[in-house]
Amino acid sequence: MSDLEPLGSKEISDTGVKGIGSTIAGVGLLVVTGVAGWFGGLVGLVVGGLAFVVGASSLKSSSPADRRGGSIAMAAGAVLALPGLAKILGFIPVVGSVLRVAAGFSSFIVGAGAIGLIGFGVYNLIRFRKGLKSRT
Repeated sequence: MSDLEPLGSKEISDTGVKGIGSTIAGVGLLVVTGVAGWFGGLVGLVVGGLAFVVGASSLKSSSPADRRGGSIAMAAGAVLALPGLAKILGFIPVVGSVLRVAAGFSSFIVGAGAIGLIGFGVYNLIRFRKGLKSRT
């Protein structure tokens, strides 16, 4: 329905911010995933651990949005650290097998999330452009 009604300047700017932020986040996630596989998974383990710690520190906030963001950061940190953990602990028979399967699944989830963020960002950028055109 919002496509039929002209957008206000606040909605247009919010759409542009969402578009740029989501696109940059998706590309950044792809870059971090690519870098995380270097050095035998050590970079992924460090980046994932840092994201997990930052997310855990956000859980102390009184704002529900901060706690939700912290939970997402913790989950993303765990998913990013799994491939590195699988490479480091892969020599243990049962644990290594389980970690390798989980690492493959987590790599798929991160890639799908990155593509979803890029798609959402492009969609919002198109809406932003249409909103700007409708104002002229």
